[in-house]
Amino acid sequence: MKVVSVMNYKGGVGKTTLTANIGAEIARWGKRVLLIDLDPQASLTFSFYRPEDWRAHLAEGRTIKQWFEAWRMDGPVPGLEVLVTAPTVANSRIAHNGGRLDLIASHLALGDVEMDLAARLGGAQIHRSTRHYFDVYLRLAAGLATLPGRLYDLVLIDCPPNFGVITRSAVAASDQLLIPARPDELSTLGIDHLQSRLRRFTWEFNQVADLQADLRPAVKKLEPMILGVVFTMVQYYGGQPVSALRPYIAQTRSLGLPVFDAMLRESNKHFAGAARAQLPAILTEQLSRELAWELQSLVEEFLKRIRTANHGS
Repeated sequence: MKVVSVMNYKGGVGKTTLTANIGAEIARWGKRVLLIDLDPQASLTFSFYRPEDWRAHLAEGRTIKQWFEAWRMDGPVPGLEVLVTAPTVANSRIAHNGGRLDLIASHLALGDVEMDLAARLGGAQIHRSTRHYFDVYLRLAAGLATLPGRLYDLVLIDCPPNFGVITRSAVAASDQLLIPARPDELSTLGIDHLQSRLRRFTWEFNQVADLQADLRPAVKKLEPMILGVVFTMVQYYGGQPVSALRPYIAQTRSLGLPVFDAMLRESNKHFAGAARAQLPAILTEQLSRELAWELQSLVEEFLKRIRTANHGS
């Protein structure tokens, strides 16, 4: 089971669109995929469930919020499996190949959990926060470990557009990270800042691991691997990104991060309409030939990069 977190410091970059479509296409190819929505905006959740269905069937007891709240520092790790749902509409387009797409839904009040977790850390400085440091940051990793080992081939985590406690817990639970971005100046700056925060968190986590080596010998050093940056909402002309976008693509490559060759064009018509139908665009019949090819190319490159990363490790 591979775990990949999809994250960016900036919102509005197609993070949820990317998560939903990659997950759905891999499931359609016969794999078992779990999506976890950690964003309080719950956009991934509402990509598969109407708000009224979420309120009626999920909001009160089957979201990641209740799982975080059920955890007690001195108690066992609550299982995640009881929160798993199988979106009916999406799976009706997937099951014929033996695949499955499951979801753990988010909650609009998940931000309250973020504040509670930050309070449990006891402060921003390492020497003040070591008591519950791993209880907080390894919480999601421990929850994923409760899932049966062969239940899923892939877990995709849709992170909130920040680098708070919940996002950092996703980093600690992940094998790789995927960064969607628009080819513009703000996104480029956001990627650079995210890279800086990742380095800082990795250093801090490993420092605390050294400090608590006698008490927590099972804690492994954190080595987050970035699969790559995926450019989304790209405007094309003549089969290429328009000239105004190319400097930002080149600037991102200069940061030293891997950048996907595959990109997603801007297509609010297909992506917004798909969400209203509780279907990722890749599963709809109205998808344009160009967009279908781009999504499939992206998924192929995504899987290739995961295989390459596994071979390298």
